[in-house]
Amino acid sequence: MKQFEKTVKSEVIYDGRIVKLRIDEVLLPDGSFSKREIVEHQGAVAVLAVKDGQMIFVKQYRIASQQLLTEIPAGLLEPGETPEAAAIRECCEEIGYRPVNLFKLGDFIPTPGYCSEKITLFCATEFVWDPLEEDPDEFIRVIKIPVRTARTLFINGQFIDGKTAAALGYYFSIAARRLIAE
Repeated sequence: MKQFEKTVKSEVIYDGRIVKLRIDEVLLPDGSFSKREIVEHQGAVAVLAVKDGQMIFVKQYRIASQQLLTEIPAGLLEPGETPEAAAIRECCEEIGYRPVNLFKLGDFIPTPGYCSEKITLFCATEFVWDPLEEDPDEFIRVIKIPVRTARTLFINGQFIDGKTAAALGYYFSIAARRLIAE
């Protein structure tokens, strides 16, 4: 049995600064038709910053969830920008440090049922102080949490931001296999 849908018609109904919304008419594997609402997203990066035995997070209010969240530094990919360059830029903007040692943890698609966004997750472990001007519409506070405390918070489900939980899961999985030092 075929498992794929085929788009037969697509219409962009909203084209914003961060996302586009389109309605696709699709042919289903059984020959019937359906409509799909798709959010097109340019992609993003997120960085788990680990410095001197502490993880560096940002706290910021997110209007969509109406919550003050603890997150890892993150941001959108700019047109033509590599994920690595975006990760470095976001660290400088949000926490004031430029990563010297940056490695990829993995990629994930937060909401594949309706959104094309892919987030590339990195870990940074060495830094130089190199702050960039913060985005004018972001109001964030930098916090540091010891790695062991962050692990306990993670295990207890205290990080509800998806990219942060995913990055911590990758990190602690790698640490459990002794591929990185905690």
